[in-house]
Amino acid sequence: MTRKGKLARLPQTIREQINLRLQDGAEAKQIAAWLNTLPEVRSLLAKEFDGQPINEVNLSNWKLGGYRDWEAQQEALEAVRQFSSDAAELSRAVPGGQPGRAAPGAPFADQLALCLTARIAVALKKLPSGEADPATQLERLRQLCMRLVALRKGDHHAQWLQIERGKLDLQIKKYKEEAADRKRANDPLKHRKKGGIPKKVLDYIEKELKFL
Repeated sequence: MTRKGKLARLPQTIREQINLRLQDGAEAKQIAAWLNTLPEVRSLLAKEFDGQPINEVNLSNWKLGGYRDWEAQQEALEAVRQFSSDAAELSRAVPGGQPGRAAPGAPFADQLALCLTARIAVALKKLPSGEADPATQLERLRQLCMRLVALRKGDHHAQWLQIERGKLDLQIKKYKEEAADRKRANDPLKHRKKGGIPKKVLDYIEKELKFL
């Protein structure tokens, strides 16, 4: 969703600072006062909002909208970083495994698969201990597995598309090379014998230069 309020129209760097201040617990009144002193903010307000300053209501609306979107994004980024870190550690811990298969830089689905496999192993280990509702935990993990399967199918489809694109690029390259060969084959200068220019070409040059 594209937001159109005063804060949403501000440069990304300023929005980032707003979000960080809100995260640190700064009051809306303080943030509004700070924003209204920035030249780029005042220029935007004069150009698009009749010079009306940013107020606490604007900040409250942003906190319920743009700021929440930012928080969700930060949580997602942190989750990805954590999964990558956990996957690298788990990969090193697997006896006889494939070193580096889920290391940072590997496809994220591979990292997620390794982390999920480890969680399933932990849940299975807890089954005989009679801990609180392991069946519910396994059911939750089963659902995650189904989602992971769908994710991996998407990855495989993307890999297939990449392979097909490579084949198409090779076909285009081959067609261009064949077209260039045909063009060279029709060039009379390419048919000259070793040691000189063909007589027909020389006759043509002499005629054009009016040497005959």
